[in-house]
Amino acid sequence: MNVYVFLGPSLPAARAREVLDAHYLSPVTCGDVTDLVLDRDPPAAIGIVDGYFEQVPTVWHKEILFAISRGVRVYGASSMGALRAAELSAFGMQGVGRVFEGFASGEYTDDDEVAIVHAGAEDCYRPLSEAMVNLRAGLADAAAAGVIGPTTHDRLVAVAKDTHYPDRSWPRLLADGRDLGLPADELDGLREHVRRVRPDVKRADALALVERVRDDLAAGLPPVELTFDLEPTFYWEKLLAVVREERAARRVGEVLGGSADMLLRYLAEHLPHVLDTALGRVLARREASRLGLVDADDNPLESDEAIHRVLVRRLSGALVGPALSLLEAEGRVDSVRAALATYDPAGAPAEAGTAPLPAGRRE
Repeated sequence: MNVYVFLGPSLPAARAREVLDAHYLSPVTCGDVTDLVLDRDPPAAIGIVDGYFEQVPTVWHKEILFAISRGVRVYGASSMGALRAAELSAFGMQGVGRVFEGFASGEYTDDDEVAIVHAGAEDCYRPLSEAMVNLRAGLADAAAAGVIGPTTHDRLVAVAKDTHYPDRSWPRLLADGRDLGLPADELDGLREHVRRVRPDVKRADALALVERVRDDLAAGLPPVELTFDLEPTFYWEKLLAVVREERAARRVGEVLGGSADMLLRYLAEHLPHVLDTALGRVLARREASRLGLVDADDNPLESDEAIHRVLVRRLSGALVGPALSLLEAEGRVDSVRAALATYDPAGAPAEAGTAPLPAGRRE
């Protein structure tokens, strides 16, 4: 199965691969989910665990809805995935794990519950701070085990919540507890408890997600049942354009070693017929989509000829004028007049409105 998982500091990709054979990508950002499903066969499933925020735009809710509308099973857990799953579970996103349940139930209400700082990809996204959900879990476990009392538990939860998320850590929390004058024996016991147990609900939830996807794939994914209509908006269309532009830039770099702008300038100057043909194909497909003849996201090259035939019939009134003007400009009016006098089309043309298109639609 074709599966993609956005993963970072919550769980090492090497550990995830032991459970699920998938494409593991860096933490998700705006446009990444759209890129997986736009103008191509969508994957069977997408898992969202970690995602970037602050320094780059976060993944949009509509991107996930777009993927679901294309029949993709989208799972979320642990971090950004848990947030989005809690917000979109009513629309078909599958939430997994304790953090998701905390957001879905209203126990957690702030994004900073899962926010951390971490190293880059070259250092395997090593966490550099501790998530609030992990601190909460560790403190709750310690209280349940009798390591700390209720007062110490409540005071430490409050001070951890008041600490800016990049500064949260167990050493910082224990130091703050000593500054508050909390019982030294309880703090010493908490330190040893944390060293022994290593509370990490984000890691556990990330692992649960890949296990859930593995098990669902083995059982056979049922068809996605849509409960919503995806409405296009100006900003959504703008995002689609940006995703296509970025994909085109990557493709040109891989194939030709240049930029998309360089390629288009070169074609305009030296191979204009290639540019004209490409432009015609793009505009033909967009017009066919606008008329409801094909799915806007279905883009098999073998359908270009069929789309061309249908559009010529549908737009015949608009095409004749420009065609005559071109024939006059090229001095071909007399030759075409003579040719038409004896022209015998090979076979009768298909009746307008009956030619099936590859997407299964009919004019």
